[in-house]
Amino acid sequence: MIAVRRRLARNIALVATVVAVSPMLAGCWQGFGASTTMQNSMNSGNGTQEIVGSLRVENATIVRNEAGRASLVMAVFNQGDAPDTLAAVSVDGQPITAAPVVIEPGSFATFGYGAEGAPAEHFLLIDGFPTPAGSYSTVSLAFATNGITEFTSLVVPDVGYYAGYVPTD
Repeated sequence: MIAVRRRLARNIALVATVVAVSPMLAGCWQGFGASTTMQNSMNSGNGTQEIVGSLRVENATIVRNEAGRASLVMAVFNQGDAPDTLAAVSVDGQPITAAPVVIEPGSFATFGYGAEGAPAEHFLLIDGFPTPAGSYSTVSLAFATNGITEFTSLVVPDVGYYAGYVPTD
């Protein structure tokens, strides 16, 4: 009878140990710096999202062709009650020459593509862009009212989904 009790006690202790150690071995919680936590905040081919004041920058991606010409593709939504103007843009410190674009309240402006199949109205083009596809570049947007925002954006090749985003003329 004593041997049976000892065996039962050992089995119970073994089961309790397995139950206690399982979550640690499974890696269910690796802390705030876990790679699964960090992936959510990384920029991807889906573009960068950024908020500056009442403006929302959506899906900012740099599309680069093999000739070294690049296009900053994005949409800017004005969620405020006053118009704002995209006054200046630079990528990796290189200014992009473009006419100022006014974004009315409750509206949006697209860059590099047209909304709902319409042709693109605004382009932010960079000639001689040295950053290769698969890398990141620093983008700076200066708005007249909401100020300046700076973020990193992925550089992708103009193939597949992004084919045709870099005009040749």
